[in-house]
Amino acid sequence: MRYNPGMENIDKIYRLDKLLGSARSPISIKRLMEALHCSESTVRRVIITMQNRFNAPIEYDRLRNGWHYCKDKGAYSLPGFWLNDQEIYGLLAMQQLLGNFDPELLHDEIAPIETRLREIISKTTGLNSTETLGNYIRLLPYNRRDHQYSNFQIIASACLQRKQLRVSYHARSNDECLLRTLSPQLLIYYRDNWYLGAYCHRENTLHPYSLDRISNIEQLEVDSLSVPKTELDDVFFSTFGIFSGRVAAVAVLRFTPEAARWVEGVTWHNAQESGWKDGAYVLRIPYSHATELIGEILRFGDGVTVLEPPELRAAVCEKLQKMLGNYGCLVTV
Repeated sequence: MRYNPGMENIDKIYRLDKLLGSARSPISIKRLMEALHCSESTVRRVIITMQNRFNAPIEYDRLRNGWHYCKDKGAYSLPGFWLNDQEIYGLLAMQQLLGNFDPELLHDEIAPIETRLREIISKTTGLNSTETLGNYIRLLPYNRRDHQYSNFQIIASACLQRKQLRVSYHARSNDECLLRTLSPQLLIYYRDNWYLGAYCHRENTLHPYSLDRISNIEQLEVDSLSVPKTELDDVFFSTFGIFSGRVAAVAVLRFTPEAARWVEGVTWHNAQESGWKDGAYVLRIPYSHATELIGEILRFGDGVTVLEPPELRAAVCEKLQKMLGNYGCLVTV
């Protein structure tokens, strides 16, 4: 039976090849054990693998009690191993993630890399090269919108080249479609959807624009207005959710112990504060616009209570009243 080295020994094969290739005299098994940080039996298995599987000209010199490359057997090098185990699986996972965005996104560019990776992983693991990472890892899209990749490449190109865009944008908030000139700043991937963080020359504001609502796009030969990174972070990333804006308030949410099982240890925002108090889990979240945060609060039903601020508490109550009204229920507070 042919020995399958497994991904865990690939690094040892690399290191052994480097040691033997640079050594001027045979290396003892003890020195190899120290250099590879493994047992004698593992060193011998790695040597056997290199000899039998990769035709490595490794020989044992009994007089000098050591292993070496036999110089008179010609030049030798490992057959194209340029990634270690973590790098191979990391890149395959990235490919799977990109493929999950959209089957056609960068398909032509990724295909040659994917083919090469399959060849390497087949050699290093013994897996059939026709097997895909999708057999072992599944990425389930959540709330992914259609048509967000129609203009992805031109938007990404304008963002990288720092060129302005002229677009039609159909806003969900007011159902208006307006022509806008945008200075792209960065692309944001949030909850399985892409947004363009851009400066709008029509409204003179920074705002995230959902890619699926952008149409009639044209890249202009005009340089984008450059916005400092500190300002971009302040507007796009300082508060909860995708809605842009600086911190307007801090929500204080109290979760029951049962609901806390799904909240404790989960990052809602990098600036959140959390902890247990009087038998309940309390979460503090900075926010700018309450719309998305209210949706998250309602998701936990009676497992959460808004403590502060009063305006957020009132907004949640109003939403609940309207929801009950849909079912003909009347509640007096």
